[in-house]
Amino acid sequence: GRQCRASPVSAPVNPNVRRMTDKANISASLGKKRTVRVGRYLIYGLLDPRDQILKYVGKTHKRRKLRLAEHIEDAKLGGSRPLHVWIRSLLLENLEPEVFVLRRIPPNESWEEAERSEIAKWGAAHPSDFPIVHPPQTPKSKTVKIRGAGLTNVHSGG
Repeated sequence: GRQCRASPVSAPVNPNVRRMTDKANISASLGKKRTVRVGRYLIYGLLDPRDQILKYVGKTHKRRKLRLAEHIEDAKLGGSRPLHVWIRSLLLENLEPEVFVLRRIPPNESWEEAERSEIAKWGAAHPSDFPIVHPPQTPKSKTVKIRGAGLTNVHSGG
């Protein structure tokens, strides 16, 4: 006859935490848990280490180093966006972008609007606006000197 199998019982799911299944190799290579807290967004920048020019503005709910590792992996896999071309140029010199927090987004604020605002601000910055000393935005952040902006963003964000 037929055997009945008990269906597996899953643990309660915290809606603010989800497991990363994609990019697992990157997370594993960083030696960290693959847990992402949703609801905590950061607007981050990628800085060219050769001249401290801001090249990219994005948002993430992941750790900065993980998000940077994902960008680098995408570039190595042949991504064609201007961001990937720029990252490959750095990798050829054994360099990587410097990732830093531009803004922390409070839970009650729209990350989409914050990202659009930061991309617009930096995209419209005039050379006479620089250098800018950007203060730390999180406890683990440091002061960053931005000497200019030449964004590789292909979208206006959000």
